[in-house]
Amino acid sequence: MHRSPFLLLLAALTASLGSGSATLAQTPCVNGLAGGYPCNNVDLLAHMTLAQLGASGAQPNAADLWGWTDPLTGREYAIIGLNNGTAFVDVTVPTAPVRIGNLPSHFATSNLWRDVDVAGDWCYIGSELAGHGLQVFDLTRLRNVPNPPVTFTEDAWTGVIGNSHTLYADKQHPYVYTVGTTSINNGGLTVLDVTNPLAPVLVGTHTIDGYIHENVVYTYGGPDPDHQGKQLSFNFHSGTPDKITIVDVTDKTDMNTLATITYSGARISHQGWLTEDQRYLLMNDEGDETQFGHGTRTRIFDLVNIDAPVFLGAYTAPIASVDHNLYVHRGAVYESNYTSGLRILDTAGVSAGTLTPVAHFDTYLPNDGASYNGAWGNYPYFGSGIVAVSGLGEGLFLLRPQVGVRLKAFLEGPYVAQDGTMRDDLRAQGLLPLTEPYTGLGYVHTGGGGGETVQASVLSITGPDAIVDWVVVELRAPADPTAVVASRSALIQRDGDVVAVDGTGPVRFNVAPGPWHVAVRHRNHLGVMTAQPVHMAIGARTVDLRIGTPLYGTAAAKDVAGVSVLWAGNALRDDRLRYTGGANDRDPILVAIGGVVPTATTSGYLGTDINLDGVVKYAGGANDRDPILVNIGGAVPTATRQEQLP
Repeated sequence: MHRSPFLLLLAALTASLGSGSATLAQTPCVNGLAGGYPCNNVDLLAHMTLAQLGASGAQPNAADLWGWTDPLTGREYAIIGLNNGTAFVDVTVPTAPVRIGNLPSHFATSNLWRDVDVAGDWCYIGSELAGHGLQVFDLTRLRNVPNPPVTFTEDAWTGVIGNSHTLYADKQHPYVYTVGTTSINNGGLTVLDVTNPLAPVLVGTHTIDGYIHENVVYTYGGPDPDHQGKQLSFNFHSGTPDKITIVDVTDKTDMNTLATITYSGARISHQGWLTEDQRYLLMNDEGDETQFGHGTRTRIFDLVNIDAPVFLGAYTAPIASVDHNLYVHRGAVYESNYTSGLRILDTAGVSAGTLTPVAHFDTYLPNDGASYNGAWGNYPYFGSGIVAVSGLGEGLFLLRPQVGVRLKAFLEGPYVAQDGTMRDDLRAQGLLPLTEPYTGLGYVHTGGGGGETVQASVLSITGPDAIVDWVVVELRAPADPTAVVASRSALIQRDGDVVAVDGTGPVRFNVAPGPWHVAVRHRNHLGVMTAQPVHMAIGARTVDLRIGTPLYGTAAAKDVAGVSVLWAGNALRDDRLRYTGGANDRDPILVAIGGVVPTATTSGYLGTDINLDGVVKYAGGANDRDPILVNIGGAVPTATRQEQLP
């Protein structure tokens, strides 16, 4: 792929921007592109160039990055290694990131490799530069910097490790592990006690397995009972042979290798991460794509027995880019794959040895070839759901993957129990509006929804995918189901599928993946919501409200031959069905037909059309009045039925 004229112009404009500015802000992924960058289900929020990050010198570059959320203020920061030091960027407003300042390298010499990690409020920084040692920085200093960007000084430093390739800061125990520490430990595990971060102390080394490229440490809580509670380091060795080792590092003075993993097609064993249940190890080999000519490959190992891991399978992408750092978060794998950028895989099939691609954003435009250009690292753990990606020559990208839901529901009004589908009379009669009706009815969308429009061609589809009507889909907070965090107007099909306005895709939201209550509303039916939060994934998991999914409240939906359908009859669009008395749903039907002759009718896209057949009827067959009486109980006209949305 060649660099577009737009992006060449953008690069020229970038040179004139101030050091705190973002080069590109909030560009949604539409038709496979976001501001000229190839994408799928990932929006571009902002991009900061190397110059804007403070990189300088003859060959400026970015390296690894991590993130920090201030526990006091909730502000989010990206921390990115550069050739000449480390940049700290406030990304709380991801469309307008602000560089707070830079910590220069301990020595002024430029170096390609700089690794950063965070534990608590402390940042630890290492480099391949000879003698660089370990820098320690107090992240609380990022609060209240009056005139950013500023130049920071390190809070502590130790030269005991000399150089390091990468490092890992334990999130549960006060230890920092460095690897590739060739100056003192032949590149093996080197452990520093940072109980006092201002005075790191060397407390252990482990050299017998050879040079380690990267490692990650877990306090083990996986399925193997023999190792519960131990601190285990998963080490990725590049050398002869390339391998993975699992080392018990609980006792830093007596670390023991538990297992050694070799695998077919090894070239440069690079890095890996465990799934959240700690059952599976996902890893990448940095050299196999170049050496053997296959696509980007992510290997899966089953760790049900820590002492005897088993290769389970691999996902091989249809592109040749070299894989680099990957991380697992809330059911997805976030991979920085050099020339092809950020690639996101769904882990739903990991137990069967499969991973499914669900989203991507290509940060490197020239090509997707097997070379060391493009995305280096990523950080997917911000509570806001944004993902920070570092590009070797491109700088910092702030991205937002879109979570999605494939919702299924039935509306009672048009539902035909005999064939298990809904009628599409409104569509067939040309009554469906091209713009969502809910804003005009007074519904206030949240989190980016509202004003959705549909192409007329979508409404020409017939059969089970024909459109029945517009609905609203809401995501509600897991701890407070009264709080609507995001909503979207969407379309419901005859077979019950709720789809985006393209007529086929899932309904997507700009929220973080994870557990959310899912609710669906209709303009003259009572809304329903899942009883428990359900996982919203970037890969769009299915939530079927028709059968099997518990609903919030009591009798939230109507049972029709074992199928749940939304209660019909809410002509006033409030929170209950009433047949008589003040604010009832029956009288508006009579008013709609003229208010005098009960047998009169009227046609159109009307809220009083309870059965959605395009005709409002007060009396006679298939009228819109009787379903209200039936749904409040059928015997006591003054009874009501309360909507179960909190």
